[in-house]
Amino acid sequence: MKKIVLLALAVSAASVSVEAAPAPSAPQLAPHRATYEISLSRTEPGGIVAATGRTVIEFRDMCTGWSTTQRFVADMTNSEGDPARSDFIATSWESKDGSQMRFTVKNSVDGKTSQRFEGSVLRASGGSSAVKLTIPRGQGFALPMNAILPTQHTLDVLKAAAAGQNTIRQLVFQGGDKSDLYDATTVIGRPANAAELSGDRASDQSGILAHANARSVLISYFAYNSRATTPEYTVAYRLYSNGVVGQMSLIYSRFTLRARLVKLEKLAPSCG
Repeated sequence: MKKIVLLALAVSAASVSVEAAPAPSAPQLAPHRATYEISLSRTEPGGIVAATGRTVIEFRDMCTGWSTTQRFVADMTNSEGDPARSDFIATSWESKDGSQMRFTVKNSVDGKTSQRFEGSVLRASGGSSAVKLTIPRGQGFALPMNAILPTQHTLDVLKAAAAGQNTIRQLVFQGGDKSDLYDATTVIGRPANAAELSGDRASDQSGILAHANARSVLISYFAYNSRATTPEYTVAYRLYSNGVVGQMSLIYSRFTLRARLVKLEKLAPSCG
C-alpha cells in the first residue's frame, strides 16, 4: 500500500487542517462456484497438440477462514499423438489471519495417482511458519517469514489494484511440498471496459458480477530461490473486485490453455 503523506499548509498565515483521503476498504470476497471450459489456444514444437476439459473453482467464506476447492479434468494429446486424461484436485482452508492452512493435493494421469500431498501450515507467534505433511507422512519444512498463503495473495492483489499499484512481488506457498513455494510477480492492468466484461457476465445468472469492476492480471510464478529468468508458468486472467476470476489463460513454455468462464453460481453464505 502506498503511504499517505499529510502536508501542513499555511494560507495568509492561517493554519489549515487537511484530512487524509480514506484508505481503500478491505476487499469483500464473494462465495461462488465458477465453471470453465478448457481448450488449447497455443502450441509450439514439443507441446501438446489437443486439449479439452473443464475446471471448477468453489470458494466459501467459513467465518474464521476461507475454503477453496479446485478440480481440473482435461483430455490432452502430446506431440507424439498419445492421449492422456489429467485429473487434478486441490482443497484448502485458510484462516483469515493468515496463521493456519490445511490442504490436500492430488494429481492423477489416466486414473493413476502421480502426486499426492496432505498437510498443514502453522505460523508461530514470532512470524515463522512450518509446513507439516501427513502424506507423505513425517515430512515437513519451514517457510520463509515473508511467505503468504493463496487467498491472502488474492487479497493483496486486490488491495494493490485499489491503491493504483501496477506491480507487486510476493512469496506464495500454494500448498504441497517445497516445490509449491513460488516467487510470484504480479502485473496489474487497466480496468476492463463493458465490452470486455460481457462474456463473463453472460455466464453470471445470479448477478455476482453486476456491481463488480475488474482488471486484467498477469502472475508469473518463479521457483523459489532459483534465480531463473523465465517463470515455471504464468496465469493471465480477469480479476473482479469481489475475488471472482473471469476468463483465464494458463501459459506454459510450449503451450497455453484457455479457460473460458461458462457458469457462475452464487453460494449461500456459510457464516452469518
